[in-house]
Amino acid sequence: MACKQQKNKKYNVEVDGQGCKDCGYCIEVCPQGVFTQADYFNDKGYRPVQVKSSEACIGCRRCYFACPDFAITINEKPAKEDCREKNI
Repeated sequence: MACKQQKNKKYNVEVDGQGCKDCGYCIEVCPQGVFTQADYFNDKGYRPVQVKSSEACIGCRRCYFACPDFAITINEKPAKEDCREKNI
């Protein structure tokens, strides 16, 4: 029997803390609350946004398109296979 693939897609969200200029657009447009304000300053003196919960990301990419600094990267995680039924 073939392996079953995971139905729900998962995403890995990353913010370039040195490229972020603290505009907060990603926080405003994210329907899942993936982002939060960092508690540190980057080299340019901004408090960058950081990822609070990559697991909550639904892959809508609103944050990606809203970011004027191109500081957000979103990659789909490879689907995991459920091979318990597979006879090896």
